[in-house]
Amino acid sequence: MAIGRISGSVLKSNLTRNGVDLAFETNLLYLDVTNSRIGIGTSEPSTALHVNGTITTSAISGLTSLAVDGVTVTDNTVKTNASNANLELDANGSGKVSISGLLFPTSDGSADQFLKTDGSGTLSFATVSTNSISQLNSNVTVTDTGTGSITVAADGNTIITMNATTALDASGVTNAIRLPNGTTAQRPSGAVGEIRYNSTTDTIEGYTSAGGWAQLGATSSTSENTDDTLTGSLTAISTIEKTVNQFTTGSFDSAWYLAITRDEINDEVATAKYSMVHNDSAAFVSASHIIKEGTNTQITVDADVSGGNARLKATGTSVVNSTSFYRIAIGDNTSASTTGNVVTSINSDVDSASEVLDSFAHASYRGAKYYISINNASKTEVSNIEALVVHDGTTAYITSYGQVNTGSNDLLTLTAAINGSNVEVSAAGNEPNLRVTVYKILLSDSESDSSGTNINVIGATTVSSTATTVDSFSNSTYTGAFYVFTGHNSTEGAASIQEVMVVSNNDVFIGTGPTVSTKGTDQLTFTATQSGSSVTVKAASTSGSSTTVNGYRVHMLRGSGGASTSDTVLVSTTQDITGAKTFDSPIALTVGSDPSSATNKAHVYAKDVSSNAEVFVRDESGNVTQISPHNTEGDWVYYSENVKTGKRVKVNMEKMIRRLEEITGETFFEEYYDPTKQ
Repeated sequence: MAIGRISGSVLKSNLTRNGVDLAFETNLLYLDVTNSRIGIGTSEPSTALHVNGTITTSAISGLTSLAVDGVTVTDNTVKTNASNANLELDANGSGKVSISGLLFPTSDGSADQFLKTDGSGTLSFATVSTNSISQLNSNVTVTDTGTGSITVAADGNTIITMNATTALDASGVTNAIRLPNGTTAQRPSGAVGEIRYNSTTDTIEGYTSAGGWAQLGATSSTSENTDDTLTGSLTAISTIEKTVNQFTTGSFDSAWYLAITRDEINDEVATAKYSMVHNDSAAFVSASHIIKEGTNTQITVDADVSGGNARLKATGTSVVNSTSFYRIAIGDNTSASTTGNVVTSINSDVDSASEVLDSFAHASYRGAKYYISINNASKTEVSNIEALVVHDGTTAYITSYGQVNTGSNDLLTLTAAINGSNVEVSAAGNEPNLRVTVYKILLSDSESDSSGTNINVIGATTVSSTATTVDSFSNSTYTGAFYVFTGHNSTEGAASIQEVMVVSNNDVFIGTGPTVSTKGTDQLTFTATQSGSSVTVKAASTSGSSTTVNGYRVHMLRGSGGASTSDTVLVSTTQDITGAKTFDSPIALTVGSDPSSATNKAHVYAKDVSSNAEVFVRDESGNVTQISPHNTEGDWVYYSENVKTGKRVKVNMEKMIRRLEEITGETFFEEYYDPTKQ
């Protein structure tokens, strides 16, 4: 083994080169003494330790920075050395780059894809879904944090725009927005502002706190029977009887007048139903369904036959009254027909044995209101009767009322039953060969709102035990209305039908009845409220929630009809007023001059005396007497002018009586103290 020679001084603990570099095998190991550097594999080390070649080590510690080719590692930062150079991490073979336990894909994805995790630490590229957003049970929020808009587009066109100005704007398209839809029974409990399509009633409806679920927008027009109905009015009905309406006796046997009356003097209104029947020689009438404002009767009615006409006549309680009416008349001129909810029919031969007079499908209709006229030609007797019929799907119920006869006996007895798929109304005559004419109003459980000149159909409304709006109107349009309402609760299996009357003026008044309920007790209760000119009719159900209410309304306006000049006090025109008058407030007389004498008249007037208004009387002859007996000093005086003698007398009455007391010793003055003036 050869040993090379090391020149220079050899110290015990140090080897000094005196500024001379030392090389081992040229560059195997090179000590750069001048720059204090060591080179391995290089004779020109550029750093403290410069290795030209591969280093194998089990550990390196104490380094604060490590530069490896194009990368410098300092603390926990890895940085490329070349300007704008990428930092690349790459695995070998099928391996993947793992960062913090997440394995990254080994190749690039497609354009617009994003990285997603499988939940087990493996990432992969995926495509954003453009047709669905899913967040399991959490809310999905789309937010624009600036002042812009959120838009929804399809087929290259903006469909919906949402921003702070307009919550939802779909005006940029010409098609339509489709609403949630379902049956009446599928209605949600409701929150203010909700809208939906009701497939039961075929209407768009909205929810309000005041009205619950109600139809929105325009309604269809109500079909009205104009062959058997008529509207009319009469004003200036005084205490002298006047004819309200008449028709030829050969036209109709019976007539019902649904009327609104007004007492023009006391500004009070009322509802009334007048049921009239005639036998060609005499007429008979009864009044019912009277709901009134105040205590006045307003008008009373009578009927007669005169000149071949059956006449309804009225007499006012006060001197000025008026009425508007809707007349239903049936008899000789009636023919079988169907118009909207109204059906007319004739049975020309009803005998004592009960027979079906009318029927309707119980699956289609909940109930019916009947106006019936009965003619017994053999005895020249005619009769009116009304009836209400309702069913619960198993049993039919009926009540008859309002019977008016020209003879002494009722002519017909009514019953109702379910037979197969129909509700049947049967009649048994108390006389043979009766001609029976029927005017029927049908109501189903799913009526749609419709409006007409005289008739409205009230569409299906769901009510509960809390009063819910079923109808409304303005009293500037209609003064009152006559309703027929049906109710049905499928859960309880109960149903009802009833009449309701509403009249509005300074306040609103409501009355109900007759009523038929399959429960045996009332199913529906009705109330009415008035706010300004707006009248609201509400219903509450004893059957609980999900009770469906439908209705048929006859309405009319009875505004102020005014009075004839003779019955009106004029403000600025000279006028003679007759009859006793009662004033409930003090009368104020304006100061004037002495009036001129008038034949058969005396005057009471006010005149100025020492800048003080005093009351005088003047008789027909022109004699004037002051009747306010105190002068400006407060003394009791008597003043009078006599035109015949030309004398004017002014007497201090208090002074005179005091002197009289002194002379006679009597006391004429008695002091009186009014405790209300103390």
